[in-house]
Amino acid sequence: MDQLASMRIFLAVAEANALNGAARQLGLSPSAVSKHVAALENRLGAQLFTRTTRHIALTEVGSSYLENCRQILADIDKADAEARSAGGTVQGHLRVEAPHGFAHRHVAPFLPAFLKKYPHLSIELKGRDIPNDMIGSGLDLSIRINPHSDHDHLVYTELAPNSRRLVATPRYLAANGVPAKPSDLTTHQLITQTATSTSNYWHFKDHRGNPSTIKVRGNIMADNGDAIIRAVLNDGGIAMLPNYMTANYLRSETLTTVLDQLVMEDHPIHAVTIPSRHSIPKIDVFLAYLRNLYQPVPYWDALDAPPTDAARRADIGVAEILDKAGQDLSDAVQLAP
Repeated sequence: MDQLASMRIFLAVAEANALNGAARQLGLSPSAVSKHVAALENRLGAQLFTRTTRHIALTEVGSSYLENCRQILADIDKADAEARSAGGTVQGHLRVEAPHGFAHRHVAPFLPAFLKKYPHLSIELKGRDIPNDMIGSGLDLSIRINPHSDHDHLVYTELAPNSRRLVATPRYLAANGVPAKPSDLTTHQLITQTATSTSNYWHFKDHRGNPSTIKVRGNIMADNGDAIIRAVLNDGGIAMLPNYMTANYLRSETLTTVLDQLVMEDHPIHAVTIPSRHSIPKIDVFLAYLRNLYQPVPYWDALDAPPTDAARRADIGVAEILDKAGQDLSDAVQLAP
């Protein structure tokens, strides 16, 4: 059997953690997938998976072989893509992840326009607030908002600045008062991430410019920004949220900010790639598209200007859609075309 074909099938089985799942993904019969895996094991003289009637798992040898397969197949795909792009066509399947709130608002609405420019590409977008392991997940690109590490051997490309602000509804502030200094927050209802999140460290400066950090614990805690903003919009209290989530509500004055001059929250948004795949054409053109879309000033930060076409496309009206449908925001998100 073709060894490269068998390696790709082995990779699909390892990612799906099931023969049948890989077969469905590849459009093959389970028996064909099983034969390819068996042929590969015979060729190597080693067992790649342990199998039971209900479960399949990588062996230690299989785990090691998986990483080598990923690298080999990535190098082949890169060489193929570069050859195709030299002929004027960028094609392939692009796997992208981003935090849920950012993926829904600022990636998905723009994919149709991107694919009009590159009709030979297809895109798989996954919303995930805790990033996957880039090497082990098979991702091409991960959009991340948390501070990046200098020790993970990945390539970070800055896409946009990203400021967070303290926000609340005017009705909540009218009923509970407006905090004048960070210590006043202790008397307010706070809405935060769950207890272990590093996002619950809020950074401020005093009137002399001296920095300070406080760790907060909300009266309401949630594990994603969409749930938090829904609680804020229903007069639940004060939350620290990124501009890319709150911009439309601030424009409409549904929300207002507090302690603007004292908040010090800015974690730039990065696109993260694996060094061996960083210069693949399909990734290059997507990175260029996003940078052009978000820079030099993200449309969600231009609050004093009329909304741009991009801002209107990103204004998906999630809360209104789900209120009409009677659904919780964490259960479903519908995107505008």
